[in-house]
Amino acid sequence: MLLGKSAKIEVVRRILPAFLGVLSVIGMASFMAPISGLLCLVAGAGIYAALPRPSLPSGAIKPEPSPPTVVTDIGGFLLCVPLFSIVVLGMANANGPMGWFFLLLLVPACASLMIFLIAIRQETSWVRFFGNGFEFALLGLKTRVRYVDLADVKVKHWVAKGGFGRFLGLLGLAQRSNVALLGPANQTKTLVFTRKDGSQFTISSELIPDLQRILVGMDRAGVELPKGISERQRKKIRKMRERMYGADEEDTPQIEQQQVARIAALIEHARRH
Repeated sequence: MLLGKSAKIEVVRRILPAFLGVLSVIGMASFMAPISGLLCLVAGAGIYAALPRPSLPSGAIKPEPSPPTVVTDIGGFLLCVPLFSIVVLGMANANGPMGWFFLLLLVPACASLMIFLIAIRQETSWVRFFGNGFEFALLGLKTRVRYVDLADVKVKHWVAKGGFGRFLGLLGLAQRSNVALLGPANQTKTLVFTRKDGSQFTISSELIPDLQRILVGMDRAGVELPKGISERQRKKIRKMRERMYGADEEDTPQIEQQQVARIAALIEHARRH
């Protein structure tokens, strides 16, 4: 999985303290003095708190995590540290079939890594809109998309089916979408932007503070407005565009062509005389 710089820092923020936590439990149960084990725990907590948090660019928006990222991380640590410690200690001392039992505990132990992935994604994924497009960051990797590069935009309702669907929603995976920025709600109305190369960007409309201005930018770029928008809304958007950019904006290419033709005629007239 490709990660940006900020996402790599967030991985270290969780994996290193988790490793120190497992080392502390295993060490105090075998070769380490209690004070040394406690120092490992303190060091892990210090690393988690001291590493710099990812900064949100000006104008960027991201879902407000629920529960907060710190709570998600605590859940990951409470699952990761005890289970991995039990697996290591059990595999070191078990004989026969008991070894397979401790090996199976790796499955729920690895679930903690998915919990950490949720927290990392919440911290390092955002979107910000410009007049001619938007910039999408997923796990710290940025992608710039211009409205003129879009092939299609549509409104789609996303419904999380059961606990697993909500889990996918927190991960930001939405059916066939390539990348998604979804809120934690079980139901959300999304805008699905499809680029001409086939890649898709799904964004919860509730996250967008000024949706009309974005639709105006799309209309100005010549992109067909989403099919889920009523005709009344379309007229309102076009009126807003005319108010913002002028009613004669559509005639600009024709005026420019006339100016080019006039300049060419003047140059030809000067050449003949």
